[in-house]
Amino acid sequence: MPSSSPIQIALALEAGINILGGSIMLLFPSRILAALTTNTSSNNPSTSTQALLATSTPSASPAAVVLLQWVAVLIYGLTPQLLLALPDGRGAVDKRWICYMTLGAGEGALILIIVWQILMRRDGDGEGAFTRKALLGCAGLLVPTMVWRIYSLATPGWLEGGGGRKRE
Repeated sequence: MPSSSPIQIALALEAGINILGGSIMLLFPSRILAALTTNTSSNNPSTSTQALLATSTPSASPAAVVLLQWVAVLIYGLTPQLLLALPDGRGAVDKRWICYMTLGAGEGALILIIVWQILMRRDGDGEGAFTRKALLGCAGLLVPTMVWRIYSLATPGWLEGGGGRKRE
């Protein structure tokens, strides 16, 4: 039985997290939004634990619910390229390189937008759709993944895994 390389484990783990996260966003969008957004009725942010465990959540905008479900579907749509890059063999390095470059480009742009939104905040958490804590949390989830992608792309031979061919 061949052993899995660290890059294969990372690809499988990310695909699994994408499927789980996408499913949660698709099935429970109001709860996710309640944990991330400011409470517009009192202008106080709800704590994420209270919002996720509450039996009744503050009503989220119908448009926000639909958009979050669309994001879930986009996450599902990006997951197959992770799965296709899993097996070693002919073209594995190229698939992994393309996968990490395209996902990294999107994540890099998203991190920049989140940082810009944090910097544009005028009065703490009272203004804007997402709390500062939620924005920092989202960026904090993306940065380690981005660092991993950069490391994997910059380290010679890392994308080869257990038997793939070198990229020419």
